[in-house]
Amino acid sequence: MNFKLLDLSDIEIAEELWALQHAAYRREAELIGVADLPPLRDTVQSLQQCGETFYGAVADDGTLAGAVSVEEESDGRRVVCRLMVHPEHFRQGIGGSLLRHAISEAPDRVWNVTAEARNEPALRLYERAGFRSVGSFRPAPNIEMIQLQLERN
Repeated sequence: MNFKLLDLSDIEIAEELWALQHAAYRREAELIGVADLPPLRDTVQSLQQCGETFYGAVADDGTLAGAVSVEEESDGRRVVCRLMVHPEHFRQGIGGSLLRHAISEAPDRVWNVTAEARNEPALRLYERAGFRSVGSFRPAPNIEMIQLQLERN
């Protein structure tokens, strides 16, 4: 598995990322029982304009198996905005590898991420990487987001 910075100004890369995102988040929507997840409303253009930095995990056959996106906050903290793995590549360690790759780009920073409370695989992944719960919030009546943080010393 190779990791690379994704240039979303390239329409083919943006379209492949959009297809990956929809496959991954449709599966999450099924898992948590919420059909209208915000990432499913994204378009190729909204991904290109989101301002996040995307890293992709490229499978041996050249397809995009997974991706992670990050943003830097004004105080220097880093936020994992999206972490997605194509369902055909689940349970192969790609999510953890992507997360480690992103963190390695700024290992001395504090990292934040959120995950839906019913998404136990994501929560376990973040906890294995050293993230700890620091709170929760409800952006909608049927969604509870767990806030997690990784502090690096």
